[in-house]
Amino acid sequence: MRRAGFLRITGVVILLASVALQAQQPNPQNLEGILTITWGDPHPDLGSGGQILYALESFIGPNLPPQLAGRSRVRLQLTGLENVAAHYFGKRVAVSGRVISSQAATGESVAVAVDSITPIQAPQRQAQAAAVFGTKKVIFLLLQFSDDIAVPHPPSFYTDLTNPDTPPGGSLFPATINGFFKKTSWNQFSWIGDVGGTGGLGAPGGWLVLPHPKSYYANCGWSTACANLQALADDGTSLGRAAGINFTNYDTINFVISNDLDCCAWGGGYYSSVDNKGYGATWEPPWGQETGVYSHELGHSLGLPHSGWAYYAYDSPWDMMSGRQSASSIACGTYQSINSGGTRTLYCTEPGDGYIAPHKAYLGWIPTANITVTNSGSTATVSLEADALPLSSAMKMVTICITGLPCSGSSAHYFTVEARVKGLGTTSQYDNAIPGEGVIIHDFLGNRSSIGGPCFFNSSSGWAIPVDSTPGDYDSVNCNSGGRNYPNYALFNAQWSPGQTYTNSTYGFAITVVSRTGSTFVVSISQNSQKKRRGQITSQ
Repeated sequence: MRRAGFLRITGVVILLASVALQAQQPNPQNLEGILTITWGDPHPDLGSGGQILYALESFIGPNLPPQLAGRSRVRLQLTGLENVAAHYFGKRVAVSGRVISSQAATGESVAVAVDSITPIQAPQRQAQAAAVFGTKKVIFLLLQFSDDIAVPHPPSFYTDLTNPDTPPGGSLFPATINGFFKKTSWNQFSWIGDVGGTGGLGAPGGWLVLPHPKSYYANCGWSTACANLQALADDGTSLGRAAGINFTNYDTINFVISNDLDCCAWGGGYYSSVDNKGYGATWEPPWGQETGVYSHELGHSLGLPHSGWAYYAYDSPWDMMSGRQSASSIACGTYQSINSGGTRTLYCTEPGDGYIAPHKAYLGWIPTANITVTNSGSTATVSLEADALPLSSAMKMVTICITGLPCSGSSAHYFTVEARVKGLGTTSQYDNAIPGEGVIIHDFLGNRSSIGGPCFFNSSSGWAIPVDSTPGDYDSVNCNSGGRNYPNYALFNAQWSPGQTYTNSTYGFAITVVSRTGSTFVVSISQNSQKKRRGQITSQ
């Protein structure tokens, strides 16, 4: 009898436990809305951490739970789906997931843990939406914390930094934003910049004063990401509208901040429920208000993720969307840093490593006539002209599709080949700080899982990782160069030179750099019939 009674009681306990578990596991929610993504990038010397924020804006869904009722925005938790989502930046998507509590430093109490995310638009429209041509209108909205007594630059600094191809006479910066984007896109894309502040366009009355101090918007220092970007943008645009600015005339809003935020400068997207419109956006503290940082954060505003993450975070010196290199640097001002507690000098730089070819292709800047597409089961010999040179009839990229795997879309997996040179003055400008010359190979995986580990202070990786021509020359135990001198470690010597062959036995192909003439490299792609370990280097 005791045994039978025990079994009956146990059955009741199991049933109650099952009911309790079901109560903790809410039914999946199916939502539609605009996907915004914002990348946070730490100060190169002082900041740490960094983060990528995902949100679903202006969402709708059947039978919304009480936690979502009355909201127009919800934070998304995208474990394992981050790089899939990056393909749908700024687009309308369908999300399935579970409502969870949120511990976000920005004060958002709920989030949706995403199980799946898919685009609403047809694939053809998705591909067209990724292309960036012509001009975009951008406004620099000058925002001063209520507890700041000074600002880093006058309003004219920002239009001078943007619109001309070269810096105006007497400027304290060596390159302009349009100088970078025009050269990098082969004159297919540029910005039309305005400045906004007190008095409206042109900011005749100076900077707009936010209703709160720095601690309200970013109550932390260099060591973490905590900025409430939504509050900054909402308060800033409210002040701008009151000053007579119509933001719907613009594609992108650069929120220019008078002092430090948190660890980071930020770039990506902002959705205004007032305007019912999504914008590209950046949030720049004073140290980020220069061409080098803007070339990175405005890249995010166009939908570009990071690249690299082979050995550590931001480890690719071949891409301004990774380890930004500077060809020159000029002291261009000072400010009273709240995070540092003293005066800091501001530096303005000339970008030195451009955008990688797969990112340029994603933006539509490399015409199909300048791309050779082959597959791992074929052979091809291609004369590949260096990326920095003007666009002509020469090939700029080779795409190697992998037999049996998709070569387009969010789950694409392929390899790209490009050539890089420097030292040709304005001809190779914005590549003049790359660590060497040669051929760069990227492994592109559209749904790559985020990359982390002991040597990675964040896992904000993207689609493309350079294939290192000298693998293993980084100390991944102690996370340093292992006593090697620059550039003889990690990805600083990742370029492939004439006489070298990359052999990929996993997918059955090899890439040989046959020769170089001036800024043109001849590369040969062939089937790999020998069983060699993946990534082996051989000499011709």
